Amino acid sequence: MTDRQILKVIGANVRKARLEANITQECLAEIVGVQWQTISNLENGRHPSLLTKFVRISQALDVSPNRLFDGLPEPDRKAMEKIKKALVRKRKPKSS
Repeated sequence: MTDRQILKVIGANVRKARLEANITQECLAEIVGVQWQTISNLENGRHPSLLTKFVRISQALDVSPNRLFDGLPEPDRKAMEKIKKALVRKRKPKSS
């Protein structure tokens, strides 16, 4: 799999999870602490290669990327909810 393909898969997964959470790119960016353009670039497979290197490290070690996050502290849920309430826009379901 090429780096570009890896970025496309990750970007699609981020977009899907964001939409399932019913939040905008702007809201996610505020929670994460980046510009909304960074989220857009990530979702569109245009993110720096550091992300692909992380994927390749987990593949080389034959471990799940999740395992490499073991030991990290939990996020501040209260702060996240406060940001979501301030920025979330309800999305209208797409017409079929």
